[in-house]
Amino acid sequence: MLTKIPKKGLNVVLIVSILGLGTGYNLPTAYAEETVTQVSQTANTLAKIEIEGVKLDKDFSAEINQYSATVENETNSIHILVKGSNTNSIISINDKTITSGTAEEYALQTGQNIFLITVKDSSTNLTNTYTLTVTREQNSNSQLQNIKLSTGKLSPAFSSTVTEYNVQLPNDSQTITVLPTALEKTAVVEVNGAEVTEKGVPVNIPVGKSDILIVVTAENGSELRYTIHVERQDTSSGKGTDSAQTGSGSSTQSGNTGSTSTGKNASTPTEKNGSAPTGNSGSAPTGNSGSAPTENSGSAQMGSIGSGKSGSGFVTQTGISFSGQGNTINQSASSPQGAPGTVEKTSNATLSKLTVSTGTWDSSFTSSEYTYHIAVSSDTKTVTINPTTSNSSSDITIEGGTSKTIQLDDDNKTVISIRVTYDDTDRKTYVLVFDRAES
Repeated sequence: MLTKIPKKGLNVVLIVSILGLGTGYNLPTAYAEETVTQVSQTANTLAKIEIEGVKLDKDFSAEINQYSATVENETNSIHILVKGSNTNSIISINDKTITSGTAEEYALQTGQNIFLITVKDSSTNLTNTYTLTVTREQNSNSQLQNIKLSTGKLSPAFSSTVTEYNVQLPNDSQTITVLPTALEKTAVVEVNGAEVTEKGVPVNIPVGKSDILIVVTAENGSELRYTIHVERQDTSSGKGTDSAQTGSGSSTQSGNTGSTSTGKNASTPTEKNGSAPTGNSGSAPTGNSGSAPTENSGSAQMGSIGSGKSGSGFVTQTGISFSGQGNTINQSASSPQGAPGTVEKTSNATLSKLTVSTGTWDSSFTSSEYTYHIAVSSDTKTVTINPTTSNSSSDITIEGGTSKTIQLDDDNKTVISIRVTYDDTDRKTYVLVFDRAES
């Protein structure tokens, strides 16, 4: 809008002395007006910027061109209302023309969302730009939606708010695949330090007790830990059974199988011309005038009970099995005591000692126990953890790093994982739960 404003009056007085016209001649005074053009300051400014339900960082002023606001992660869209100071101005947000005084909806991404609001004077084409920055907070949800196991059953049943579970596995379950799913897609889930894929994470399970640690990291960096306490049954100490049958005469001793089938005059020698030492009964009773000939008499080794079946008698011998027919007895190969089974590998990924700078343990540390609760005072901010490996070739990481001093969380419970790695197939994770007293 143009306005003419009187600027200056120029009074020009001409005094001319003309010979012959007397002493002087007065000319009339002449006035000249100078005009300038001034642009109205309200032609390309805003009268209002508002976000429905959200407060700006400062009160609006037409002379201030920078504004910002913050919304929670749950807010995925906002309504922005802008109004121009001049009804003839053209307003656009991010290059899209809008109607002055009408709220428009805009989607928000996590993080900063920048809205450039341009006001253009239709008569002069002069523009003025305001910047509105809306920050949508990152997601803080670090809970799981479920935990799936390839074998075994969680106890108690899964709940997003329950963070500790127990699983019982049979002895033949040497591995288990764990597939946890986060409630929010923006969260990252790890099982024993390995990021979870759509197929889950396989975990080797040693005999006895061990823990599986699941760490869920939300978009904003907050963490929640779930622990699965696994107990795999140990059947390696089971004993074999012994039996002897007549006729074909089969018997099963500790760690050995064989059969003894005899006719008449059967004997069970282990050495020729042997004898039964003190503490062992080595007899071969006969049903039909059977006898143990001198050149083929039976003997039982020290600590064994030897006998032979001939007609009505029977013999069992620990550690050795026999098979024979008629008067011939053959010794079969022997095997270690106990039923055939898998020999478990001793883990090298264990700790021989674990101490902390402060706190009261719920139980004394042992290498075979993997989870401990430690009570600390309400003013404890950090703890120093000192683990010692049973095998010098094993590596230790605390919370994925090498620092032994750990900052405790602000809440009353902090879970710290200590991983011991000997090789790719031999790893153990110890878990310390620091329970801070209420202040």
